[in-house]
Amino acid sequence: MTNGFVPTIGIEVHAQLNTVSKIYCACSTSFGDPPNANTCPVCLGLPGSLPRVNRQTAALGILAARALECDVPHLAQFARKNFFYPDLPKGYQITMYRLPIGTDGKLELLSDRDELTENVGIERVHIEEDTAKLIHEHDGVSLIDFNRAGIPLLEIVSKPDIVSAAHAVKYLKELRRLLRFLRISKANMEEGSFRCEVNVSLRPEGVAAFGTKVEIKNLNSFRAVERSIEHEIERQTKLLKKGEKVRHETLGWDEKEEVTVHQRYKERAPEYRYFPEPDLPNLIIDGSICDEASLDRESIPVRKVRSLIGRFGVPPSSADLLMSGTGAPEENPYYVAEFFEETVQRHGAQGTQAVNLMIGTVFEYMNKTGITLDQTDLTPKKLAEITEMVARDELSSTAAKKVLGIVLEKGGKVQKIVVKEGLVQVSEEDELIKMIRVIIEENPRIVEDVKKGKLNAIGALVGATMKKSDGQADPRRVNELFHDLLLTKKQD
Repeated sequence: MTNGFVPTIGIEVHAQLNTVSKIYCACSTSFGDPPNANTCPVCLGLPGSLPRVNRQTAALGILAARALECDVPHLAQFARKNFFYPDLPKGYQITMYRLPIGTDGKLELLSDRDELTENVGIERVHIEEDTAKLIHEHDGVSLIDFNRAGIPLLEIVSKPDIVSAAHAVKYLKELRRLLRFLRISKANMEEGSFRCEVNVSLRPEGVAAFGTKVEIKNLNSFRAVERSIEHEIERQTKLLKKGEKVRHETLGWDEKEEVTVHQRYKERAPEYRYFPEPDLPNLIIDGSICDEASLDRESIPVRKVRSLIGRFGVPPSSADLLMSGTGAPEENPYYVAEFFEETVQRHGAQGTQAVNLMIGTVFEYMNKTGITLDQTDLTPKKLAEITEMVARDELSSTAAKKVLGIVLEKGGKVQKIVVKEGLVQVSEEDELIKMIRVIIEENPRIVEDVKKGKLNAIGALVGATMKKSDGQADPRRVNELFHDLLLTKKQD
């Protein structure tokens, strides 16, 4: 709620489907090719050309609808959406209207209460073709690149269940991860293969009827989504407080000024004169195409995150990072999470220790170098071996990170690295006591503070011991020995 008004937000996402060829012809979908290199009579809308549906497009669309738990019908229908604009070569767009491939679904989001989930409803899912790309020159001339015309798009329309800018970003990030992990779309915002349009309205608190919505078009970053919604809520709040009306319009987002700007007053469905596409038969969603769109529900990213939390006790933020796709090869975005699972399940590593080393050392290395985990010499067995040595007090946590760093950078066997680097943890009592007595002699003021009851000062003595031992001393045992020598026993 904002100043007596309740925001209602819905989002339309257009994601480019992960196909080699366009939706109604055989032209390439390759990004970055020379302008108008990937065109033919069909995607140029030349007279006499006839479209033909790319089967893979339909299969990926159905897969997305299933992953979003939509009702998938036995029959879907293509439709013409009529409007004129220079980037639309036929003067109409072939899309879906009355009979889409999915309706009444939901996207699960991990809630703030760890393993629990919350849902954002999905109104509909359908497939359609993209428009061409307009390039506006400085001298007032506009050019058209038709490479994008006919690129297959998946449109996902949420229900108005989103209640804030932060909630919207959370929804979009999870939807993007779902599409990427299931290889439905690359969902690359920089290339325009994941584009958002946001509908925002406000209504007075306690009023059930929705207010007048505005649409913010073609937002190309999560920051733009968040800032545009925040700005629009603020703008509409000011209008309503002054007793003015919010107009049903389409807005753009000015990134530099961080304000929404008027583009046009919003069209309504009758203005597009939708009717069934006469050049394409209905899409029969039968057994064969459904087999191509088979789905393992446990592979849905948010469920994998919840599994990591529940089965291995991984903190939610760490589980989310393991399933972020960071450090994973493009062909298997689950690689890092599966690496962790194998380390714990197959090789018996302690989950907390393993995830701490992965988040703290492995991710730092991958982010610094830009390489993926499969390109390093680290294996689940080696990571488990390091965690076992820490558990047996053979390696300190500092030494474990050093060994792990060497394995990542140079490779090699764990035991050989530990011996070569002299990293075996010092835990023998006589050696530790001898070292501790030296530290006591070198720090009389701190020792006096400890004896006076300032027990926190022991931390400085432990730190000095760890430094003197090059991190090889067992810090837990060092702490115990300082207590024994300074507080419970007389020094010799």
